Amino acid sequence: MQRQVVDRKELARLAAATGADVPQEALEPLGVYLEMLCQWNKAMNLVGPHSWQDMLTRLVADSFHLASFLESLPVPAAPLTWDLGAGAGLPGIPLRMLWTRGAYYMVEVREKRALFLSSVLSQTQLPNTHVFRGPVEHFFHGQYYQADCIVSRAFMPWRQLLDLALPRLRREGHLVILALEPAPEVLPAPWRLAGQRSYVAAGSGRWFWALTPDMPESDRKNFSADSHKEDGA
Repeated sequence: MQRQVVDRKELARLAAATGADVPQEALEPLGVYLEMLCQWNKAMNLVGPHSWQDMLTRLVADSFHLASFLESLPVPAAPLTWDLGAGAGLPGIPLRMLWTRGAYYMVEVREKRALFLSSVLSQTQLPNTHVFRGPVEHFFHGQYYQADCIVSRAFMPWRQLLDLALPRLRREGHLVILALEPAPEVLPAPWRLAGQRSYVAAGSGRWFWALTPDMPESDRKNFSADSHKEDGA
């Protein structure tokens, strides 16, 4: 597959135009990622846009703003973060070029997409960033620790995601959802809105929600199980 060349000067200009703070040292690995994404996209249809410029302004820009949002949250200095349904590495791959704290696991069930992610990591050497290929249930089964932060972009409907994440977050952990609308004023118990940010990308409004459960860790598994029983009653 022939690789589309990303002009680094144009990349710097378009990255700056997103309104996010993108450091100079992130531009080279970002260019490599976009070149690989264009190359693999021809065979695998990873994302909708076909030019690297559209990929940057319509998709990658989310990662730039997410880095700033995560930095504003009260997470540990070296958080454990899980990215569920990582797909083509959006937001995870560009995010790790700006926000490098802790360990970051991208979970992707589709083999070819997981292979793409692993290939990108082999070329970009992102710090403490990993790929797990398989269903999220298999990933969860192998985790000894709970997550400080769970990130999700269009992985599943957000209400279902709340149940999935609840028993797997540490106390005061955050579930971060990339959305196309503001967070609802009332959230299902025991969740509360810990933070929210709006921004504009490709001419449309977008939001980050940071949700955290108001419940001791010891009660969460029972609460989640009871909720499912009520739903099935």
